[in-house]
Amino acid sequence: MLKMTKKFIVFPCFSALCLLFFGIKGALGETIGSVSTKGVLFKDKLKVEAFDDPTINGVTCYTTVHKRALSFTDSSSASLACRQTGKIKGNLISQKNVFSQSKSLFFKKTVVDRFYDSARNVLVYLTYTKGVSKRNTSHSLSTVVIRPWN
Repeated sequence: MLKMTKKFIVFPCFSALCLLFFGIKGALGETIGSVSTKGVLFKDKLKVEAFDDPTINGVTCYTTVHKRALSFTDSSSASLACRQTGKIKGNLISQKNVFSQSKSLFFKKTVVDRFYDSARNVLVYLTYTKGVSKRNTSHSLSTVVIRPWN
């Protein structure tokens, strides 16, 4: 009986320490809303989050985050929509890892990279999931045409 109790105490403590050690963030940005998707007692959630480009003012990206109930890993699916929400200011350069979010306790993460298409004056945002297997299981693309803002 005592050995069984130790297992139930050690596992949650180990999980909490891993979360602190690896610095897993709960969200990319501001939560706009969420819906419950499946599950009877413990429901999965689909959250819509907004985040501003940290180096280029005037661009906001929206993404969906699938949170699985009672799971140490979230879905690898990726969805992204970026829009001009103000006057574009900043150094218009391509940048890897503009945003990132851990999707599991170990190694899997979602990344957003930015590319600047100077010939068309367009910012291109690409999101994808990276894991231990080094294969991108999901990706999504969004573009922001740079226009004058009044």
